[in-house]
Amino acid sequence: MLALGCSDGMLRVCDVNNGRIVHQIAARASISCLDWVAEDKSSTQSRNSAPFDNILNIDVTASLPKLSPLPTVSSPDSIFTSKVVLDSMINSSFMSEESSVIDILVNGDEDSRIFFNIFGHFSIEYIQFPSSLEKLTPLSHASSADLSFHAFIVESQDHSLFIFPLRVHFIRRFGNDLAHISSTSTKVQALLIYISDVIGAIAAEWKSMESALLKPMKSLEDVLLAEKDSDIVLRLLETLILGVPNETFKGWISNHLSDRAIRAWRKVSSTAYENIRKLLLESLIPACERAVVLTTRVRGLARWRERGVHLGLNPDSYTRIIDALTLIMGKAHRLIWDLNKEYDHFKPFIQWMKFILDDVTNHDSTSEDSDTPIETAKVATYITDYLHNQTMANYFSADGAAMGNSTNLNDLVENLRNLCEKAFRESSDAMKNHLAFGSPLKLVENITAKKLHMSSRVIQRENESYMYTAISSEANPKVVSLICLDISGNFAELTSCMVRSAGFTTPNESIESLEFVDDEKLMLLLHPIDPASSKTKARIVSLAFDKLFAERAVIIDTRELNTAVCSVQYSTDMSEPTWDQCRTFTDDFMPIALAVNGCKGRRVGSVIADDNHRFLVFDLDDDEAADDEEVDDDTMNE
Repeated sequence: MLALGCSDGMLRVCDVNNGRIVHQIAARASISCLDWVAEDKSSTQSRNSAPFDNILNIDVTASLPKLSPLPTVSSPDSIFTSKVVLDSMINSSFMSEESSVIDILVNGDEDSRIFFNIFGHFSIEYIQFPSSLEKLTPLSHASSADLSFHAFIVESQDHSLFIFPLRVHFIRRFGNDLAHISSTSTKVQALLIYISDVIGAIAAEWKSMESALLKPMKSLEDVLLAEKDSDIVLRLLETLILGVPNETFKGWISNHLSDRAIRAWRKVSSTAYENIRKLLLESLIPACERAVVLTTRVRGLARWRERGVHLGLNPDSYTRIIDALTLIMGKAHRLIWDLNKEYDHFKPFIQWMKFILDDVTNHDSTSEDSDTPIETAKVATYITDYLHNQTMANYFSADGAAMGNSTNLNDLVENLRNLCEKAFRESSDAMKNHLAFGSPLKLVENITAKKLHMSSRVIQRENESYMYTAISSEANPKVVSLICLDISGNFAELTSCMVRSAGFTTPNESIESLEFVDDEKLMLLLHPIDPASSKTKARIVSLAFDKLFAERAVIIDTRELNTAVCSVQYSTDMSEPTWDQCRTFTDDFMPIALAVNGCKGRRVGSVIADDNHRFLVFDLDDDEAADDEEVDDDTMNE
C-alpha cells in the first residue's frame, strides 16, 4: 500500500500492485505532513497484558465463511472485486501475527492539527499543538519503535522550525485492548464499504432489470397514447381475459416485439433476479453477520467495567450498531422473500407474452415451455401488482418513514455508518486524554526557502535513544544538515539534551527528496544542476549516515544554547560522502518525490514522476534494477 496526500486535501491509499485506490480519508485542510509508521514486532510483547487476555484472543471470525469478491460487471468501481484486497482487509484472521502489530498513518495539515489513523481507519483526529505560537504547520514526523514517542518538525508563522515531542501513553496503557478496538474498527469500517458496494451492485442489477421492462412498456404506452388510451394495465388484462388482442395491441406486438427481444428480456430479467438473490445471500447477509460478531466483541469489552470505561467504550452505542445490522439483515431476508414471489409471477408473464407474440405472428413456438400451461392468475397478479410497482423499488426509493420502519436499504446503511462513526469516535476521544506534548526545541530560524526537504528517525540502541534529522532547503539545495539529539534520559524534554551535528554537500546535484531507510542508511533523490550536460536526469543514492557523525560531528548542549540548533557550526567536513548504492533514471521517468519502507521483510521504495500520475516501486536492496521495473500509468490523479 502507498499513502498519497493529494492537492484536494484527500488522503488516498492505493494498492501498488494495480494502482487502484483502496481507501480514502475525508477531505481536510491542505496536507503538509504524511508518514506511515508501524510498531516493531518485539514491542508487542512488552505491552501491558491483563488477566483473561487469552479470552479476547479467541478468533471467532476464523470460523465464519469467507466473503466472496463482488462481480466486476455490477461493481466496476469497488475495491472488493479483487480477492487479494478482500482477503487482506476483511477475510484475514482477526488475531493474526500481522494484525496484532499496530500501524499508524500520521498526517498533519496547515491548520496546526495532527491526525492519527490506526490501521488506516480508527482515527484520532484534531490533535492541536499546545503552543503560544499563533500557527504551526507540521512538516515532518518520526516515532520510536514502540510508537510511544513521536516527534514533529513544525514551521511557525515567523518561519522558524521547531521539534515538538509527543508522548503517546495509550498504546502501552491499554495493552492489547487497543489492538482489539482498532482492529475491530478497521474491519467493521471495511465491512461498511463492502456492504455499501453490495447495495450498489444490487441497485445496478435492478436497473438492468428495470430497463429490460421499461423498453417494451414504453413503446406500448406510446402506441396507446396515439390511440388516446393510456391504461397499459387495463389493455394487458383485457388481452389476458379475452385471449384475443385488439388491433392496437396486435400492431404493437408486430412492430415492437420479436422472438429475440422476448428472449433477451427473459434472460436479462432472470439473470438480474438470480444475481440479486446471490448478492443478498452470499454477500450482504454474511457481511452483516461478520460485523455483528466483531461488534459484539467490543460490546463485551465495553461491559467490562474495569477496562471498558477507561477505553471510552459505551456498550449502548455498540448495541445500537448491532440493532441496525439486525434490521438490515431482516430487510435483506424480506427482500429475498418478496423477490422470489415477484420472480414466481414474472415467469408465467413472460411465457404469456411469448405465447401472444407467436399467436399474432403465426409462429410455431419451439421454446422449452411451449407445452407448459400458463398460470393466468399469476400473469394477472404480475400485471396489477408488479408491472408498475416492482419489488426492488420499495427497497431503494425514499419513503419518508422513520428510520426504524424504512425499507430503503441506502438509508439503513447510512444510519449504520453514522452509528459506527459515533461509537468509534467516543473511544478515539478517550485516547486523546493520553497524549502529552513536551517542550519544543528551536531547530532553524528565519527559513526563507519556500521548499524544504527533511526526514526524521528515532533510533533506539539498548538503553540509548536518539532522534536523527536530515534537512536540505531550496535556498542551498546542494547541502544536507544532519542533527542527532540524544533523548535517552527524557523523551519529552528536548531542551535538555546533547546534540551532535554533521553535514555534507553534493557538488553538481540538487537534493529533491531524502528519507531515512532504517537505522543505518539515508537515501537521497538527486537532480543534476545542469541537466543539459548530464548523462543521467536523476538518480537515487544512499549512504551510512552514522559514519558521518563519527568522522565529522560537532557536539553541543542544548541547555547552553541560546539560539537555534542549526545556527551552530554543524560539521567539521562538508565534502561529498561515498555513496553505498545508486539507481539512475532517464528522460521517460523523472522522479520528484521519494518514499521508503525499510522494515524487515518489506524493504521497498517508491518514487512519483513529475507528471503526478505515475509511480514506480523498487527493491531497496537491489543496486540497479530500473530496467526491470514496471511503471503504472493509472495510479494518482490530482
